[in-house]
Amino acid sequence: MKKPLLTLCLTMNLISLSACAEHAENPATEAVFVGQQLKLIDEQGQCTLVKPDQNHIKLDMAWPCSFSLDRQQKLRVETFNDIPIFAVWHSEHMPAPSRDCLSKMQAIRQSQGLFEAAPVSTFASCGSGGDQKMYVAPFTW
Repeated sequence: MKKPLLTLCLTMNLISLSACAEHAENPATEAVFVGQQLKLIDEQGQCTLVKPDQNHIKLDMAWPCSFSLDRQQKLRVETFNDIPIFAVWHSEHMPAPSRDCLSKMQAIRQSQGLFEAAPVSTFASCGSGGDQKMYVAPFTW
């Protein structure tokens, strides 16, 4: 009885690790934000947001970068004072033997039709995530 359970647990861990690796290799570079198609591109090693009108906003982080996604793998949008906010992330593994990452997050809000990028926040963690404060706090309200 113990061997089948152990085998099942090991198999599930491998599947989870594969999913994490796949997500890291295929970051989310296209998303829909309040009905608008957005894209992240590499412009001379810099992460750049392409807005629906094809104007570019250079973000304060290196390429590759990706949108922060929710559990349904859609763009994570936080709303504060009726203003929608999304985030873009860049994570790099720190040199061995460390297993940690150095991550940068830049929140972007849309108010009165204009996009505004907050200053970059830096964290010692791998990947995207966080709570609503990480999206809201970088802005002046």
